[in-house]
Amino acid sequence: GTFNIRNINLMGRLYQGGARIRASRFQQLVQLDFINPRFIPDGERKFAPLTLSAQYSRDTGVTRFFRSTLDRGTFGVVQRLDEDGNPIDQFGESTGAPSINRLSFTAETSRTVSRKTRSFLFLRYRFEDVRILNTTSLLVAPILEPDRNVRLSSLGGTFSRDTRANCNNKRTILEQIRTGEVGDPCRYNPTDATKGEFLTIDYALSLRQLGGNVSFSKLQVTYQRYYQIKQLNKTVIAGRAIFGLASIFNAQDRNNNGTIDENDKTLPISERFFAGGSTDLRGFAFQQAGPRIAILPQGQFRDRNNDPITLFPFTIPFGGNALAVINAEARIPLTTIFQIVPFYDGGNVFRRVGEIFKPRVSTPNDIVNQNLRAVFTNTFGLGLRLKTPIGGSVNIDYGYILNPPAFIVPEQNLPNSTLRLRQGQFHFRFTQAF
Repeated sequence: GTFNIRNINLMGRLYQGGARIRASRFQQLVQLDFINPRFIPDGERKFAPLTLSAQYSRDTGVTRFFRSTLDRGTFGVVQRLDEDGNPIDQFGESTGAPSINRLSFTAETSRTVSRKTRSFLFLRYRFEDVRILNTTSLLVAPILEPDRNVRLSSLGGTFSRDTRANCNNKRTILEQIRTGEVGDPCRYNPTDATKGEFLTIDYALSLRQLGGNVSFSKLQVTYQRYYQIKQLNKTVIAGRAIFGLASIFNAQDRNNNGTIDENDKTLPISERFFAGGSTDLRGFAFQQAGPRIAILPQGQFRDRNNDPITLFPFTIPFGGNALAVINAEARIPLTTIFQIVPFYDGGNVFRRVGEIFKPRVSTPNDIVNQNLRAVFTNTFGLGLRLKTPIGGSVNIDYGYILNPPAFIVPEQNLPNSTLRLRQGQFHFRFTQAF
């Protein structure tokens, strides 16, 4: 069930406040928010708002997430269960149901830099306490172990500048006067631009001194550019570059194994960079790019029919502290509603920032580091765009990786095998890739 209450004029001062409660068998949520729409002046006769939000949630259906995003080649099995369907660890001992408990608080305000170029600066504070409980029945427990108790307290800011516009459907002079943009007949259009650019710079600094238990800095920069060549039947050349850089300060033993290992030097899983899918690296399936960790299933497993099943070793994406993606495509109109789009996607997720330019060298017998090693991938592909009468378009892309990553899968009592990712992927969506 769900309960919502909201007041849009608290204390007679136009403050807004609300509460939301949602409860089901697997999920419980309590959320409170407060908005001061006139927090600080933001230009002539305008104000910037202050938004405060607090939330507590509990989710005991986390296995659905792993089943849809993490398990590959495990027949839909993501945890160990006994004959009665109760979670057990690798030794057959009963455990509780896995759950994620999350407590968060955010405060955010903004400042207009330029209304003409739609440039804004957002400033925020975020506190988040995430606890993952009863993970020993899960196949991916080794990856979750360092992040069973993560507390983040961070200051951050985002700058955005957006001049994307579509010049194929121009505005009348009256529309230009009404919007205060006389002399520019092109319509603002962030989803199907023919000219302009889009820039976002996002930075966050999390510190133990602010109340967290992990200290790191994280920067992500995204730049997109669009240019129309009228001589080529109004073909639009679109390009994008994404760079993400992060580092841990004073790494500590988060998984309590007595050493500072790769997990301890990597961002918490909720903060890592992931890539792959229909909007960035189209040669990969969703979030399947980057370093991987090999999982050797141990213990008793059962399929959906409750029959015993043997699971073979497999790999799952690990994410990383660095991201580099370059996209380029030519949107060539064949008719007024149909486009053909050749494209190139390059990049990957990397374990460390320095490995973007210099991949780490590992020995043939070092399986862990070989699987964590990532190189710049190159994908070429072709897409089709069909514009719909209600706006937007139906898009189909096929991406082909020239240098698909290969990973070592350790086998029990057998020689190690090599997993090479599929070179081709189809993607379907209802918007442009970027």
